[in-house]
Amino acid sequence: MQIFKNLLIIIATLLLSSIAQAASSMPKPGAEFKDCAECPVMVVMPRQSFWMGSPDTEMGRSANEGPLRRVDISYPLAIAKTEITFAEWDACVADGGCGGRRPADEGRGRGNLPVINVDWDDAQAYAKWMSAKTGKKYRMLSEAEWEFGARAGAATTYAWGDKASHSYANYGTDECCGGFVSGTDQWEISSPAGSFPANAFGLQDLSGNLWEWVEDCWDENPATGPVDGSARITPDCQLRIMKGGSWASMPVRIRPAFRDAYTPNDHGEFIGFRIARAD
Repeated sequence: MQIFKNLLIIIATLLLSSIAQAASSMPKPGAEFKDCAECPVMVVMPRQSFWMGSPDTEMGRSANEGPLRRVDISYPLAIAKTEITFAEWDACVADGGCGGRRPADEGRGRGNLPVINVDWDDAQAYAKWMSAKTGKKYRMLSEAEWEFGARAGAATTYAWGDKASHSYANYGTDECCGGFVSGTDQWEISSPAGSFPANAFGLQDLSGNLWEWVEDCWDENPATGPVDGSARITPDCQLRIMKGGSWASMPVRIRPAFRDAYTPNDHGEFIGFRIARAD
């Protein structure tokens, strides 16, 4: 009898998964697409589970990165291939979105450089504009989705291995703080979007370059966080999470597991974001 019940559960799960895939207009995992000419390139993620956080043995680990928990990304999800650029932000403004705000570029230029000087509400405004323009469900990433994309199936400290490398990311010196030029990393400050190799999921610049806003409220204890990929939202939310480190960060801060807290109105030359689409 129990075997029969288990079989029914498996069949029901497969059926629901098939229905969800049929209802989604998302391309197949690994595919890249744009929903409009001025929209960012999106990459479709696989539907997988992963271990979120870091083990006790990981170099540079903070207590708020564990314990490890299994998170299931079982729904249609696409993540922006790179951080949102000035060109993409300015297209939003030109179309009447993003509050008409033009963040300062610090005299470094705009175009394909990732947009900086954006706060958490700015990221929300861009996602809202994308949804209105395309008729699709664009939003900020949850912390779990961001880490899932940054790890790209790897269980190592970084997506490329256990040792930080300027061949894969734009980050700073080994000791705090400031930009650093070495090897492939020829930018002392932020680099143009997509300057470094894509990870196994086809995403770029998740480690280093700019800190990236995510949806979640800060919590020192991630063990009680959602395991279904959703964001942790609390009524008394005063701090939001940023991930990925920046061009001025030490290697330990560009690890996918590293997490930091900022007030929603924080902004600066080291802060940007990317977005997600979930059907």
